[in-house]
Amino acid sequence: MPTLRKNDLTSRVATKLGGSRAQGEAALNAVLSCVQDALASGDRVVLTGFGSFSVREVKPRRVRPIRGGQAGSLITVPAHKRVGFTAGAELTKAAQR
Repeated sequence: MPTLRKNDLTSRVATKLGGSRAQGEAALNAVLSCVQDALASGDRVVLTGFGSFSVREVKPRRVRPIRGGQAGSLITVPAHKRVGFTAGAELTKAAQR
């Protein structure tokens, strides 16, 4: 299965818009920047049909590292935030094809 990278997306966006690759890159960067800014301010980003992004709180937990000098002993992973993604209905259907 091939990997679609940002360069590939900019080319596809440019093709869909009928513009140059630079315009496609500018459009993609603008969208990604808006999503990043919204998440940084704690907002939830919903792209209807595609999915939603949100910042989630992760509780502290104790885990056993599998590598390094502490392998086998429990260490504490502190509480932190992470970005979560929930796929929308249309994206889920497209992935199942």
